[in-house]
Amino acid sequence: MFSNVRPTESDMSSDPFPVPRLYLPNEKAENLEKLLTFLYPNTYFEISWDDVSDFLYLADKYLIEKLRKACEAFLCRGFYDEPLQALKLAEKYRIASVYKESSKLVLNNFEHFFHNAAETSIISPLTIIKLKVSRQEYIEGLNRLYSRTVDREFPPLSSEHLRSKFEECVKDICTFPIPNPSDVWSQLHEVDCSRHFECREELRRLKGFIHEKIVEFFGEYETLAARKSMNVDDIAYYPFIELGE
Repeated sequence: MFSNVRPTESDMSSDPFPVPRLYLPNEKAENLEKLLTFLYPNTYFEISWDDVSDFLYLADKYLIEKLRKACEAFLCRGFYDEPLQALKLAEKYRIASVYKESSKLVLNNFEHFFHNAAETSIISPLTIIKLKVSRQEYIEGLNRLYSRTVDREFPPLSSEHLRSKFEECVKDICTFPIPNPSDVWSQLHEVDCSRHFECREELRRLKGFIHEKIVEFFGEYETLAARKSMNVDDIAYYPFIELGE
């Protein structure tokens, strides 16, 4: 960005020690001031939601890798607070990890974000389609789960007590309003029976099979890559979409 900075001809003719000047037309002076504050070695500038969009624009336009990495680091930490905005910026500037992580929060609270079309208008039509397709697959997964459970095709449990608990769980989650995907995933994996040894043993033997069938119904779910809470008892799994080529 600064490699071609030269004094102007007028400066060189009038001043024996001219100061190099860099002309950046169409850029806001405020943004350039923030940029220089960020780049100077003896100053500190903390990126926020107020300026991350402008900074990514400058980093992309002038190929400032240090600034781009700082913006990516901010989004990796802050996508919890503004998942739609993070999703928009991640798609525009091709930040795959942030795109994937922020999509988890949007899909997990789909009704909240899509209740107002104005909120989702900031993301691209392609991303909206991908989110809606994922949501439709989730609803279809609930329908398949319910029908297979009611028909007693899944899970293959011989214990009536354990089967009753599983059926109760499925009826609780296949209802309206539609529960969040992370809650459904957790409840299906937490069906248990502590009273009967036979139930516990059967569930232990079939746990892997049950997990595989749940993945068949709903697809792969993942935890958030950087969780706010590192409490192992508070790990949730989410659906997600990924940035295309």
